Amino acid sequence: MIARLVADEGLSGLREPITERPYRKVSVDCPDDAKADAMDRLATTLPEAFPAAAVDTDHGVRLEFSDASWTLVRPSGTEPYVRVYAESDDVDELIADVEALVADAVAAVDASA
Repeated sequence: MIARLVADEGLSGLREPITERPYRKVSVDCPDDAKADAMDRLATTLPEAFPAAAVDTDHGVRLEFSDASWTLVRPSGTEPYVRVYAESDDVDELIADVEALVADAVAAVDASA
């Protein structure tokens, strides 16, 4: 079936309607013993910073926006980082905004320790 579609329409014709959104992943340094407290802070600060987003906290803090872009912040299970994932037409701006909030949360936990 796929071969028939490619033969009839060509591969470029099949790919044309498919668009990909830019995706990024960054890691923010965070000691393992600070991850839980940083994530607790982020469960509050991220939704406050992006009040129009839908929030899901099943696997970290995931924000979904009305244009179908999203970000997920979760602690690494194997390294001393909090990971920030994002997919958006303006992914660099979204990553920068979220990364700053994550860095602030980690710094606040370090300062209170």
